[in-house]
Amino acid sequence: MVATEPVRFLEESMQPPATWVEAQTSVSAEAGLAVLLVAGHQPPQLTETGNNSICRAFQSSAAHAHLCEPYCGEAFERAQAAGQAAYYRCHAGLHCFAMPVEIEAGRPLAVIGGRAFLSSNDYRELIERCRAGDLADLLSPALLRNVIFATQFDLERLAARLSLLAEGVKISAVTPHPNDSLLRQIQPRAGGEVVISPVENPDTHIQQSLRDASLRVLEKLSSAHGISSAALLFRVEEKFVYLSSIGEFEAVAARVCEYLNSNGWDGVKKKGKPHKGAALSIPLPGEGVELFPLRMNGELKGVIVAGGGPLGAAARQAVIEFCSEIALPLEVLRLREELARRMLAAYHLQSFTEVVNAVEPEEAYSTILRRSVELLRSERGSLLLFDERANELIVRAAIGPRAEIARQMQVRLGEGVSGAVLNEGRPLVVKNLSASGHAPAPAERRYKSESFISFPIIIGARKVGVLNMTDKLGGDTYDDLDLHLLELIAPHLALALDRAAWHQKATQFQKLSITDPLTGLVNRRYMEERLAEEVERSKRHRFEMSFLMLDIDNFKNYNDRNLHQAGDVALEMTAQCLKSALRSEDVASRYGGEEFSVLLPQTNIEEAGVIAERIRSLVERTSFPHGETQPHGAVTVSIGISTLVPGLDTPAAVIRAADQALFAAKHRGKNCVETFSPQRIEAPSNNAD
Repeated sequence: MVATEPVRFLEESMQPPATWVEAQTSVSAEAGLAVLLVAGHQPPQLTETGNNSICRAFQSSAAHAHLCEPYCGEAFERAQAAGQAAYYRCHAGLHCFAMPVEIEAGRPLAVIGGRAFLSSNDYRELIERCRAGDLADLLSPALLRNVIFATQFDLERLAARLSLLAEGVKISAVTPHPNDSLLRQIQPRAGGEVVISPVENPDTHIQQSLRDASLRVLEKLSSAHGISSAALLFRVEEKFVYLSSIGEFEAVAARVCEYLNSNGWDGVKKKGKPHKGAALSIPLPGEGVELFPLRMNGELKGVIVAGGGPLGAAARQAVIEFCSEIALPLEVLRLREELARRMLAAYHLQSFTEVVNAVEPEEAYSTILRRSVELLRSERGSLLLFDERANELIVRAAIGPRAEIARQMQVRLGEGVSGAVLNEGRPLVVKNLSASGHAPAPAERRYKSESFISFPIIIGARKVGVLNMTDKLGGDTYDDLDLHLLELIAPHLALALDRAAWHQKATQFQKLSITDPLTGLVNRRYMEERLAEEVERSKRHRFEMSFLMLDIDNFKNYNDRNLHQAGDVALEMTAQCLKSALRSEDVASRYGGEEFSVLLPQTNIEEAGVIAERIRSLVERTSFPHGETQPHGAVTVSIGISTLVPGLDTPAAVIRAADQALFAAKHRGKNCVETFSPQRIEAPSNNAD
């Protein structure tokens, strides 16, 4: 409950002295951290500078503002009780301190400082909650407009400065942190804001790319320490990705990147020659290179590759110290760019997913391709679908110059770039066609560049098609970061294409449709294929995944009492409840009879429980015809939940576990949710309908 006294005190009192407001603004800007002056419960606050956009989003949300109450809401009381700076970590993973200050006699005040992430894990956890969890309604460009990262040292330094400020002492003598200047040099603007385009206009790309920042890092390394040939590689999901280089070093950097990905970091360490301070010379034939790891909290984030022959001990130590200083700022930018890419991908996903069911298949194919081309900032692209009977790929959509030529393509499986990519099931990223060993492109295509991506689209073991991209805007080359972006949307892309393809065939082959004709949901066969694909993707990328099985309680009784037509209506209405309660990325199916299933990608067990309870409650509240004749006085469902964990990591095991949890829910009395646990599952009663 928000106290009323501080609010009246705020309204009746004078504002803080102008000298304090000016000094607080200066200190906050210099530290790159939030500072708030409070006279009681927060909000409101007397002054606010540099506030984290995440905090603003929570405080302006009627649904989530209460989560801040035990933390910043009670910061004033915490500060007064401690009598000094009291540090805490809030529900969102942000680190703050609350400290009493006296800037006017007899007026108790406190400052809240920080509101910053101290680790990338905290940041990732919050983003996953916003992307696919309990905070999904908060995700927007505004949420990420000013995300703050820092270290514990930064918080302590800010607290010391504010303490001195309250006493009227000059703060210019406080030693700046070495990361301050580095972060300012590589970030696009004060505060490190990364501009993400509004949802209404997603085509404006991120203003500051990680590649540009990495190039400035290498230039600084060269000017400060005389390293004339160097490259920066970043680690993305266990894979090293080339970002930039100086000194005509790109070809060497590409070889180092391939060497690292072939052997793994641990394997490279065993083969290389270690130097004092974690530097490493590697046995790359014909090249004398040394690797310098970039680490955050003990986790390897990337590598700086230095060439030009062995370094002396002093130069090597200077590079090691440089890596220590630059790791945090680079990781901050990497996380922000990754999130911006995910949000951009989410926008395009939502757009083409919505249009698939609203337009004719040919238009759906064009929309999907157009969104994919925009996402990767390409001038040209083509979408080929696989015809199993003819054993060939047929172009369904093409965009860009000479598109009419591309539309005439028909490629046999295993032939050409597209046929080989689909046959092998592995994407192909080519930076320079002339140097790749592939056959040159036909002259009549008139491509502007020699870089392209060819990406296979597959569901389970079924080949769907190939997406091709070329002529990247600005003459840039495609790389593993672009590939990672495609991998993010691939499952949804495959689903949308599959829906469009089956929709096209439905009039001729109704029995092969993936959609249940009564409920409009996908059918069991399709769900099992989609589940198999999602299990593999989740294991590969270490994503969480959950699965629900549910059925209508006492449905036989309902059918017998009210006849089958009423039963069909109940099935349709239950399907509508599922559609209303689920997120766009979730997949619901009619599994059979009165039984339904729901696939929840990138969803942990707690989030799955929230979604399951939302479904159960919505069905119970919905007014079904003859619902009052049911044992609970309404039509209800029982739900079982399983999640992907070691030992429960195959599609069959996930389904079986959810089914056992459903039986347990029936046994418990129905109209409830049960989570799979081997110890809790009991044998179902004979009348567990």
